Amino acid sequence: MDPPNVLLVILDSVRAKNMSLYGYGARTTPFLERFADEAEVYEQARAPSIHSVASHASIFTGYHVPEHGVTKHESELDPESTIWRELADDYGYETGVFTPNVVVSVSSNLVEPFQTVDGPRQDPGHRYFEEGIAPSDVEGHQTNREYLTRCFNSDAPLRSVINGLYFQYYDGGTEAEDESATEYIDSFLDWSGSRNGPWAACLNLMDAHYPYEPGAEYDQWGGDELQALHDSLPAPPSREIATDGDWWKLRAVESLYDGCIRQLDAAMESLTAALRDRGDLDETLLVITSDHGEGFGERSRIDPSVQVADHSWGISEVQTHVPLVVSRPGESDGVVENRIASLTRFPDVVRNEIDGERGSFTVDDHAIAMTHRLEQPERVLPAACQDRSKYGGPWRAVYRQDGDRVRKVADHGSTARTILIENAQVSYPRDDEESSLGAVYDSFETKGVRKDQKDGQALDDDVEKQLEELGYLR
Repeated sequence: MDPPNVLLVILDSVRAKNMSLYGYGARTTPFLERFADEAEVYEQARAPSIHSVASHASIFTGYHVPEHGVTKHESELDPESTIWRELADDYGYETGVFTPNVVVSVSSNLVEPFQTVDGPRQDPGHRYFEEGIAPSDVEGHQTNREYLTRCFNSDAPLRSVINGLYFQYYDGGTEAEDESATEYIDSFLDWSGSRNGPWAACLNLMDAHYPYEPGAEYDQWGGDELQALHDSLPAPPSREIATDGDWWKLRAVESLYDGCIRQLDAAMESLTAALRDRGDLDETLLVITSDHGEGFGERSRIDPSVQVADHSWGISEVQTHVPLVVSRPGESDGVVENRIASLTRFPDVVRNEIDGERGSFTVDDHAIAMTHRLEQPERVLPAACQDRSKYGGPWRAVYRQDGDRVRKVADHGSTARTILIENAQVSYPRDDEESSLGAVYDSFETKGVRKDQKDGQALDDDVEKQLEELGYLR
């Protein structure tokens, strides 16, 4: 029997709570609800972290965050430790990754294990001529008049002006279209359709990542006024909102986020239809999930004085409880799995499928989620932000099965809390607190898969700016 194709689809920043597949009120995922009739749906799946680089490293290697230690935007992972390199070297797969995610493809080296890399399409420097200046050369905001004055005082005035027009053109919309899920799905389909043997690919799609800009067809719960509010927010919004306390703004734009999830759901419908039409769906292990969710001002259950914003800090359920839908070769019956599951199981599930066995994302003992963000809150948050230290990492959680529920113990510093989780919509804290998760975390050993960084290594200014435009605290 030929080995199955492998397709991992990561719907970046999509949380289970806002998916109608998991009981959300707005009909954000009508296709995935139908697809569930022929797939396996995990009700209690957890991401390994709340940050793209750490979660992807865990999914690609099967190691927990304390084991791989890949936690910074510029962190590097030994490509030999990934399932992708194993598939290519040991099983003869052709591998590819398709993503506009700057964290995965530019600032870190997480695309290095793949033979084919597509993305990002956007020019990080936003410049047409290298000889001139560009708007991305300046930190903070500047008016058009201020930029033109800089152009005329530069060594290449005309080329600098053209760079400014180039910058504005790409920020005006064609860039967003080039980086959309449909563009990368089309590219993946062209690539996979031309392979002669088994292929393994990762699609990381950013339509639901900040900025929240659903197409008009899918903006069913937002509208022009909310879009105007969204556009008035700075990048990243979490820094200003945590300082000024305007959490209502973040809560308001959640309706736009819902439209982004609806847009991705339509993209999944298009992807599966194309695979089905050419006979590939029944020969492919298809895993649809997310690397983390988003926070829209929900209060931390560990420290209620902390509210979570996007995925900048915290270990809230809205950030770690993620979708997980699995379609297996030769299977067409819907299955619902209610036990606790971890995305770190992905490499083992792939190996099981190749061996003709039915692997599961469920765990026998416990799942964990951990983030070091924010590592330096005193540096990245303004002095006006009250008690910046309370946002600092690490934040840690351990999940165990507790009858029909999941029992979560989470800590931050010396404070710990137990939370019982019914499903993606319902959870509640218990009165009893546990002071430490040390027994679990002390059991982890470093796997030696993080590559040492060179002295003084830092990201290019253009990449730094692009990360900030995507809402990352830098």
